Amino acid sequence: MNRRLTFFIIAVAVQIFILGAVPAGKIYALCTGKTVILKTAPYDPYTIMSGYYVNLSHEISHPQIQSEWQNWPEGQRVWVVLKKGDGEIWNVASVHNSRPKSVPEDCVIIKGKKEDYRIVYGIESYFIPEDARNTVESDLRTNRTQARVKVKVDSLGNAALVSLMIQDRVYKY
Repeated sequence: MNRRLTFFIIAVAVQIFILGAVPAGKIYALCTGKTVILKTAPYDPYTIMSGYYVNLSHEISHPQIQSEWQNWPEGQRVWVVLKKGDGEIWNVASVHNSRPKSVPEDCVIIKGKKEDYRIVYGIESYFIPEDARNTVESDLRTNRTQARVKVKVDSLGNAALVSLMIQDRVYKY
C-alpha cells in the first residue's frame, strides 16, 4: 500500500477514535448504570435559560453530612456514596477522597470533583430541545422545589443524565 495512503488512514482512524472516546463514558453509564433519582433545582432562578440549556444544582452537590471534604484542595476527586431515602430520592451517605473498597448493595458510588463550595458530577447542565424550551422554563420557574433528575450511574462512578422531572412531567435528555 502507498505510504501516504497508510498515513491518511491512520490519521482518519485516530480522529474517529477521539470522537468516539469523548462520549464513551456517558454512553457506558447510560447502557450499564443503575438508575438514581436526585432532587435538583435551577442554579440561577433569574436567568434560567442560557442558550438552550439550564444549569442545575443537585442536592447531592452540597452534602450536609459531617465530613472534611470542604477542606480538601480545589479539583480533588471525590467519591460520594448514595443511598436511597424514604421516597424515590437518593441522598448522600458518605463522602470519600478515594474510591471506597466496598459499599452495601443498596448504595451507589458516584464520582465527582470538588469545585469551590460544592461537588460537581458532570450532570449539571440539562440541554433542552427547542420545541420544549418555553414549557420547561415555565415549569422550572413555577415548580422550583419539585424538580428531580433521573441519572444513570455506572460501576466506575460515571453519571449520565437521563431526564428532568418536574411534578408529573418528564423531559427526556
